[in-house]
Amino acid sequence: MVKTWHTIVSFNRLIRLPNLLIIVLTQSLIRWSLIGPLLKAHDLSLQMSNLLFFLLVLSTVLITAGGYVINDYFDRKIDTINNPEDVVVGRTISLRHTMTIHMILTILGVLLGLYVAWAVDFVYLGVLFLLGSGILWFYSITYKRQMLIGNLIVALMTAMIPMLVLLFELPLQYRYNAGLLTDDMHSLTYIVMWVVCFSGFAFILTLAREIIKDAEDIKGDTSYGRLTLPAVAGMGFSKFIVIVLFSITALALILIYFLYLPDRLTLFYILLLLIIPLLTASFLVYRANDAKAFHTVSILTKCIMIAGLLYVLVANYIIHHYS
Repeated sequence: MVKTWHTIVSFNRLIRLPNLLIIVLTQSLIRWSLIGPLLKAHDLSLQMSNLLFFLLVLSTVLITAGGYVINDYFDRKIDTINNPEDVVVGRTISLRHTMTIHMILTILGVLLGLYVAWAVDFVYLGVLFLLGSGILWFYSITYKRQMLIGNLIVALMTAMIPMLVLLFELPLQYRYNAGLLTDDMHSLTYIVMWVVCFSGFAFILTLAREIIKDAEDIKGDTSYGRLTLPAVAGMGFSKFIVIVLFSITALALILIYFLYLPDRLTLFYILLLLIIPLLTASFLVYRANDAKAFHTVSILTKCIMIAGLLYVLVANYIIHHYS
């Protein structure tokens, strides 16, 4: 019984269950609390069925989980230096079983994604799932070892999580509401702007967090010749880039507030839950000088990202209040 429980815990650690739940939350909020209400405000409705949306989310989760598994498979030696207590590959779960888990998760995820693309009659969207799974594989074996390339890939994949919901809903809107949209094109443009903003927020902060994680893991990375930004350009320059990314995010939030969302609720939310934490994170990055300090900033950055996602709930309130 104890061994079984230990295996379950190890499996959850291998697939990063909390991160997968955040993906489910992200796509669900984007659909139900953002796109849906925006469509309703313009007398439109969601066209993608709940079942197909569920399969889309499941596909995204499975492919992502497969990516985590193969990443741990190839990183097991470096992880024994950076995070020895978290290593499960080759210990609790054998190398053969790890590869099998990766293959099952990835194949199921791709097949589900292809089915969803076929079911909505936009087969070309199935390429996204094939491409995503392939990129995650090559990221683990090649791109992760190249300066900034791996960081940019992870940031782009993260930004695609909310965008996937839009990419599958938008063509259906043009197909089934073509007559209505002829006179009201700005409604869909407005939706695109909202989702792109959330994706951009995710991209920038994920890029910053990946650099922070590289700074945290510099000991193991340098031991195995990995060309991360901190290892190649130095810790000082890496800190500067992260602080610049945090600053860009904060300035973008302020600009969006003044140009598009000048209400008190938004002001209080972005100030207390986004701007002040970003300033705090910048200060902590500046002061960081060991793995523990960088790990603290990494956790804070993840919390800021979650807070940014939860602004969808505030947006939902604003849409209903002003529509």
